[in-house]
Amino acid sequence: KSTANMARKKQFDKEEVLNKAMKLFWEKGYYATSMENLVSTLGINRASLYNTFGSKYDLFEQALDKYNSTNSARIADYLYYQLNVRKGLQLLFENLITEALLGGCSKGCFMVNTTTELANFNPVLDKKLQDSRLNLETIFYNYLKYGVDNGQISPYKDMKTIAAYLFTVHSGLYVNSKINSSKEELGKTVTAALSILD
Repeated sequence: KSTANMARKKQFDKEEVLNKAMKLFWEKGYYATSMENLVSTLGINRASLYNTFGSKYDLFEQALDKYNSTNSARIADYLYYQLNVRKGLQLLFENLITEALLGGCSKGCFMVNTTTELANFNPVLDKKLQDSRLNLETIFYNYLKYGVDNGQISPYKDMKTIAAYLFTVHSGLYVNSKINSSKEELGKTVTAALSILD
């Protein structure tokens, strides 16, 4: 009896499965990912998937939330250690270009891909995409403010607008890298973009 009960218990790590789902949705997009894809990639049966995560869309939302929190923290942590703001932003965008051009399943940014595929899909998802944008803009704003406080950037510049602009540059680089594989050209775009701080 105890063996039968054990067999019915979940034999998988929820976080590990969520990571796999995130990578799959990231690679294929929402619509192109079927339940069959999920079952075979995640290594769990359909019933366990529904019982643990809900519908395909519920799982997608959880995967998106995971990506969003992880990615925002990664960017904030990276910038935190760059004391020269211009250099820090330059390195952040150069690293983004390098990662994007490596391709693989992480080609592009999951949030940017989702925005282009599912914007106006439903109000809840739109709110998540808006929150993600505002979150990243806030990270950029706080970093720019640090630059102002340390005399690296003119205090007369509109930091909120520049932070929004940096978000657009960040998203645009991911999209552009899908059709432009020239690291040099993308790098020149970054240099031109950051001239806004001059």
